[in-house]
Amino acid sequence: MNEATKQGSGQYLESAVINAPPAKLRLMLIEKAVQVADRLSRRWRHEDTPAVCEDSIWLLDLLNELLSGVTDKDTELGKQVSDLYVFLCKHLIAAEETRDAGAIDEIRLVLEVEAETWRLCCARQLAGEQPTTETPVPDAGLTGLDLCG
Repeated sequence: MNEATKQGSGQYLESAVINAPPAKLRLMLIEKAVQVADRLSRRWRHEDTPAVCEDSIWLLDLLNELLSGVTDKDTELGKQVSDLYVFLCKHLIAAEETRDAGAIDEIRLVLEVEAETWRLCCARQLAGEQPTTETPVPDAGLTGLDLCG
């Protein structure tokens, strides 16, 4: 990649980050964590270079950044999300002791599910839908299967 292309892609990324809503920024962090976890897993299987340690540290930094981004830690959902990221950090630290690439694959799989959740959230925001935590109540005029008896 030539210098002009690198500069152009850097400016594009900077613009995307500056103009992104919070949900998109979170998605970008999660997607980067997925990429780093994938690369770390492959390197642990096939390489023994200083870059392997850098990837492990980078993944831990990304997981900690995602953890620090959970703002409602007093709510049940916030607590669950916080606990998930604490677990992933501990799982990574345990995997580092034995260079367990399988454990890194597990972290990546969890992050991929998390990324898909945030992609759906971002798509809803683009469509103008408001996120909700309430269970929709069916219209009383609709008929359907009666499971009550």
